[in-house]
Amino acid sequence: MEGPTSVAPPTTTGTMVNVLCCMCGVPIAPNPSNTCASCLASRADVTRGISTESTLHQCRGCQRWHTEAGKWLGCELESRELMALCLSKVSGLGGRTKNSGDGRVRLVDAGWVWTEPHSMRLKVRLTVQKEVQSGTILQQSFVVVFVVRNQQCIECQAEFRQGSWKSLVQVRQRVNHKRTFLYLEQLILKHGAHRGCLSIETFRDGMDFYFPDKGKAARFISFLENVVPIKTKVSKKLIGTDDKSNISNFKYTNYVEICPL
Repeated sequence: MEGPTSVAPPTTTGTMVNVLCCMCGVPIAPNPSNTCASCLASRADVTRGISTESTLHQCRGCQRWHTEAGKWLGCELESRELMALCLSKVSGLGGRTKNSGDGRVRLVDAGWVWTEPHSMRLKVRLTVQKEVQSGTILQQSFVVVFVVRNQQCIECQAEFRQGSWKSLVQVRQRVNHKRTFLYLEQLILKHGAHRGCLSIETFRDGMDFYFPDKGKAARFISFLENVVPIKTKVSKKLIGTDDKSNISNFKYTNYVEICPL
């Protein structure tokens, strides 16, 4: 943690006259409190009330990060999205901190500190400012450590349960080559159309995509319609029914045939 420095307001041009610190007597440049940075640091701590350690949860299967209430965010390491998530986990930023008086803590800068990939730690260096006296602003830098914990998301949990899929998309093409599927595979990876898919199985003439609900399968079929000419056929199978509440459980199978090209 770096020591606090005094951020003095700009002064008018002229001859600079040093004054003595009112506490220790060291000659310093004039400032509104007439106190050196060391004495100000001993009287006021800018980082008091700001947490220096927090916890982040990441799904090991899909590499997404948990944000709030069952929501997961996919972002790369040292990205802006991950930085925003880390800052939201730090308590005490953007307002009055505990035992900080009436001054507000203002975030000035935030940057990543390199860590080992296997350390399960993320470090962020924060620079904050706070007005400790009338016209006197202290600036201080410190490092916040985020401990990464493994936690499975709902989609990855469903992948390991038997019979968890609700909608199946069977993509087939009756040709002797794989050029169309190779092209389609690159488009799926580029646009992330396979997100939300529980599992994928490959066959000689196509692939099967398993989805946890009917809506995600419909979005995937809509993506296929925009990139390749297809014919679709939908069927459903009754799995169970509750006569008292009039609720039925179905599994849907979507057969998608790509026209020979």
